[in-house]
Amino acid sequence: MRIAMFGGSFNPIHVGHLFLAEDVRLRLGYDKVFFIPVSIPAHKKLASGASDKNRLQMTKLAVQGNPSFEVDDCEIRRGGVSYSYDTLIELIQRMADDLEGKIGLVMGDDLVEGFSEWKNAKELSEKADLILARRVAGYGIQPPVFNYPHIELSNSILPVASSDIRQRISAGIGKDCLGAWRYLVPEAVYQYIIQRNLYGFRTN
Repeated sequence: MRIAMFGGSFNPIHVGHLFLAEDVRLRLGYDKVFFIPVSIPAHKKLASGASDKNRLQMTKLAVQGNPSFEVDDCEIRRGGVSYSYDTLIELIQRMADDLEGKIGLVMGDDLVEGFSEWKNAKELSEKADLILARRVAGYGIQPPVFNYPHIELSNSILPVASSDIRQRISAGIGKDCLGAWRYLVPEAVYQYIIQRNLYGFRTN
């Protein structure tokens, strides 16, 4: 089985995440894409508004119905700062009998500049197939230089960001504001957010 791992805060997970995961799967021939919500990010602060349990459940709701997508809670279970290298090693050991080739690690080109500071960056690049997805490089713009073995994914860029969704939710007052973000997330995730008043959601 060919597997790609896709880590992130998923705070909340949105259609851009799902679109990218499907693009990776179809273009590169992976059987499964594992969505792995982070516990504590190593290189940024985790925004408030949803608990680990909330983020994990939203991710599960987002991928339901797609047998090629799977959610793995290993980083949340481990707790503490989450490192891609540790997760990669855990998956390799846990799935040794089922793996075909290296695990693919999906990362955005906005992470290129700081990659050398990641835990065991060189070893990570050797043990995984690094999949560099376009996030900040637009058409006609030279992609960032990345001096590690990698696969460049010529994916389309959906201008959707979790930070923007959170801002839209917290700014909205009343039902007239729901359309500003409703269709940026899967319907099940939308319902989960409003039912639990996440990210400062309010109806009046």
